[in-house]
Amino acid sequence: MTLRESLKRNKTVRGRRWIVKKDKNNLISEVKMIFEPQEYILSKNPKPMYGDKDLLKILEKEYEKKKNNS
Repeated sequence: MTLRESLKRNKTVRGRRWIVKKDKNNLISEVKMIFEPQEYILSKNPKPMYGDKDLLKILEKEYEKKKNNS
């Protein structure tokens, strides 16, 4: 089961945050869960964080983009 499918099936968790890394072609290369968002915000050059619902929207858009290109 992919992360996208897992987020669709399971309930969202309040306070869970994710970051998304993209490659040079602007495709998602990596998704990481942030365990301590308050500490991460204070780190050097933090990436934007997303909640479960926002991450699902990003993954759905990426999935549709890949599906249409194939």
